[in-house]
Amino acid sequence: MKNRPKRASDKLPHSVESDASRVLQHFGRRDLLAMASLLVLIALAWCAAGDLWTPAAWQRPARYIESDEYNDVLSTYATMKAVAEGDYLPLAWKNISALGAPHTANWNDWPSIEELPMFFFGMLGKAFGLFAGLHLSLLLGHVLAALTFYLVARCSDCNRTWSLVGGWAYGLAPFLFAQSPHHITVAYAWHIPLFLLVWRWVATEPGLAPRTPRFWWAVGIGFLAGLQNVYYTNILCQLTLLGALALFYRNRSWRALFSAGAVVAAAAFAFTLMNLDTWTYRLEYGPNTRAVVREPKWLEIYGLKLVDLVVPPMTHRGQSFADFATTHHNASRLDETVFYTDEGSYLGIVGLASLTLLAAASVLAVLRRRANDVPREAWQALWIVLFFLSGGLNPIVGSLGFTLFRSGCRYSVVLLAIALLYAAQRLSGWETRLVTQSPNHRARWFFGAAAAASALLIFWDQTPRPPTPATVATITQQVESDRKFVAAMENALPRGAMVFQLPIMEYPESPMSHMPPYDHFRPYLYSKTLRFSFGSVKGRDKWQQELDAMTPSQRIEKIKSLGFSAIYLNRNAFSDRGNILEDLLKRLGYERPPIQSERGDLACFVLQRD
Repeated sequence: MKNRPKRASDKLPHSVESDASRVLQHFGRRDLLAMASLLVLIALAWCAAGDLWTPAAWQRPARYIESDEYNDVLSTYATMKAVAEGDYLPLAWKNISALGAPHTANWNDWPSIEELPMFFFGMLGKAFGLFAGLHLSLLLGHVLAALTFYLVARCSDCNRTWSLVGGWAYGLAPFLFAQSPHHITVAYAWHIPLFLLVWRWVATEPGLAPRTPRFWWAVGIGFLAGLQNVYYTNILCQLTLLGALALFYRNRSWRALFSAGAVVAAAAFAFTLMNLDTWTYRLEYGPNTRAVVREPKWLEIYGLKLVDLVVPPMTHRGQSFADFATTHHNASRLDETVFYTDEGSYLGIVGLASLTLLAAASVLAVLRRRANDVPREAWQALWIVLFFLSGGLNPIVGSLGFTLFRSGCRYSVVLLAIALLYAAQRLSGWETRLVTQSPNHRARWFFGAAAAASALLIFWDQTPRPPTPATVATITQQVESDRKFVAAMENALPRGAMVFQLPIMEYPESPMSHMPPYDHFRPYLYSKTLRFSFGSVKGRDKWQQELDAMTPSQRIEKIKSLGFSAIYLNRNAFSDRGNILEDLLKRLGYERPPIQSERGDLACFVLQRD
């Protein structure tokens, strides 16, 4: 059996210099122009997807009160505001002064690894406003994803054309749009292409030699990953170790295996650094087992599903694609409220074609009985599928009690990066070979036309349709209603007044019927002088739940005795729209008419007898 011919990207130069160093030596004006063009085009495509062409549009949130179960973006806005007000500092305990009244809200029990990115987003929000700051943060995530992929592709012997196409496809990945703006730290998948370099270095001869430029680059990438979303840190560590173990099996190189371990150690060190505040808080005040709850069933519901790789989003620009997605979504209903949930696994037509190319090369190698010809990328993709597929290894691990990585569908973006880079390498090789053999430039024109067509297809297929005028009008109305409502509250209440929020809700991830989990953050986003009862991580401060044992009259008097000046009511959570509480307050002597929001969903009762 002949060994598989190595690609140029598999070769290690005799000087053991890094791929990045080799590319930088030949990095010139054309690459700078290509990256600048990519930056501008990604920004224009992103603005087109969100209809963000005016300053007014940038000051309007892309999402706000979206559904009864899903408004995580409000939590992101609340975190950004906490940063802007100095309550959220990286590596420090996080006690939010305007929340959790009459105390301060404890955010220390919830592990927040992405503290540095969130701090950066919050500072952008402080500089430009919450909504514009989040828009700018999301745009930056797309731009970084495109530029990083371009650089990695150039480090992997791809030509400029297909590096650009790959960067365009990855920067406009459907996954990034699907995670925006609700899960911005998940949407920040810009560093995943860097993992592909590490996985190649540890898995190809002679491995990742200690103290070489590649070694320090890999260690730096590991540390960078550990500072960001733990899902991506997890897959970096898994495939780094697996690749190194496979190479060790072939050549018994302990030094290369040690170097791979150093990459994982760097990621673990950064992860530990980001968790010091949470762990030291637990040492001081004891564990809080209710803060993070992950039931094993969610590993199946949110697991990676092959069908979701090919099902487009319901916001697809093609109506037939959108209709197909809607039909699939409705067919996946478990009951009236619960769906088998996907978080944006669609790879796009170009991504699927790239994955098909990788699969075809693998199948062909197997049929020819040349196991060594199976691309390394195929083994990486196969591991991701086997581990995170619904019914795969991840749910098995979850059944043993480790349920942290419940959303296996998020690893679809890793599959996309792997497939796109493989396709870019193959197409670059084919183009170089055919152009050399074609003196009349036909091959060059053919590949140029193919690249242009791919770019147009990517834009049409992967960028969602912009919001409708009706959606924009609804969001604008919602925001203005809340803004005016909070202003009226601040005019009626003294500075620093505490507001008790009903219904009583736990934080985080505790929705109620007709009440999404973070809806109580709405007044906090606009308030400058008030304090609110919601927002302390569940499990420690249980005094609000103890109110359930009291009669309604006793609850109101208890709330007032604690120093609260008003009761904030979300009428949507009550079948009677809060009328029973309003009548009770009148009987108790609180006859002042409530402050009402323009939309009629919020009310504030001042606890002052006339």
